[in-house]
Amino acid sequence: MNQLTYIGMSHEFFFVVVALIIVLIVVGLLKRNFLQGTVHALEIFNGRIGQFAAWFALLMTLQQVAIIAVGQIFRGNEILIAPLGITLIDEELQWLSGQLKFYNTILIAMASAYTFIEGGHVRVDLVYASCKTRTKQWIDFLGTLFFFLPSTILLWWFSWPIAMNAMFAQKPMNVWTDSTRWRNFRFETSGTAEFTWVWAFKFFVLVFAGLMFICAVGFLLRNILALLEKNKEIPTHYTIDEVHGDMGSKTPAHPL
Repeated sequence: MNQLTYIGMSHEFFFVVVALIIVLIVVGLLKRNFLQGTVHALEIFNGRIGQFAAWFALLMTLQQVAIIAVGQIFRGNEILIAPLGITLIDEELQWLSGQLKFYNTILIAMASAYTFIEGGHVRVDLVYASCKTRTKQWIDFLGTLFFFLPSTILLWWFSWPIAMNAMFAQKPMNVWTDSTRWRNFRFETSGTAEFTWVWAFKFFVLVFAGLMFICAVGFLLRNILALLEKNKEIPTHYTIDEVHGDMGSKTPAHPL
């Protein structure tokens, strides 16, 4: 277990991941169909996860409405749902209100990569919008290689020990040492009456870093394909026509 808690921030793990990316790029340079399929698979993977996470927005809305109704209209302090005597929910409103933060965490951590793939993030730039398509492709490629990928790696590197310390009882880890001591499972909680799963919030920072890293790899490969296919206009983000294998379509971005 000591090795398991350390492996996510080990140098060996880092170089294995880098080697895998290099292999994907090299094989993709030799076989364009493989490169296209890899881009499609990575984006579909993040897209499906993002679509699942989007349902938490609806759940968050319904729960907020229920909290307001029970607290402000009926002046209650808890929500009890027990059909046929089987208790499904029996929590105080303060705990359920704190749980809304957890839903929001899931939504951000699991749907941010999906939003990027769909081109949904706000971009404020002074130069990029006025550049030619070829120039934009080079900007995206270099920006991903030198900024997007490194930032996700650093986020993973720093969030791994935080998540492991919250989930396992052990000698505390940090990014500057590989010293750790496994004792037992420990899921860190807070002592307040609100939603107490502190470990879950820290774990989803790790999930966010992992999914954004996969997104960055897919975006890097997409731009390599765009630079290689000079005769095709490869869109910067996923389009519905790519489901049918046509990455040269000019159709605007559409939900997965």
